[in-house]
Amino acid sequence: MYQSILLAYDGTRESRLALREGADLAACCGACTHLLAIVHLPPSVLGGESMAAGGAVAGEISRFQDILDEGIARLKNRGLRCEGHLEQGDPIDVIVRMAEAVHADLVVLGYHRRRGIEKWWRSPTSAQIVERLSTSLLVAVRHEGSPPMDTASPTDLPDHPEPGCPMPS
Repeated sequence: MYQSILLAYDGTRESRLALREGADLAACCGACTHLLAIVHLPPSVLGGESMAAGGAVAGEISRFQDILDEGIARLKNRGLRCEGHLEQGDPIDVIVRMAEAVHADLVVLGYHRRRGIEKWWRSPTSAQIVERLSTSLLVAVRHEGSPPMDTASPTDLPDHPEPGCPMPS
């Protein structure tokens, strides 16, 4: 079914849920996973010429490398084939480009429902990504009352994948 799965990962609770769901699918299908961490810096930082801006960029790159390494460890603990990718840029552009580059059959993203006025201050990222991707998309949604993902240890993903996907009855 799926041979190459791209998982966008930033270490948040929502992306940990996406990592778990993507890992489950990869284990069932024997797919190669591509874990993508994206450093997205505001134009004001990227355009800065001061030493402080350079330090901020280096700090963010280092932080996201640590996040990526942690995600790769989680997938490898599960016995999955995994390649890590650390990219810089607009998340939508990077996800679309990487999905094409790794020939992803599926892209997995995490999502947290927003409440109140916060909904109106967010860009319509989900609609943009659906329009631009040329592959299937799984959006892992964290619901209120779900167990906290950020407090889970790497053992929240079993060490060995299930031998196969259960067949629907």
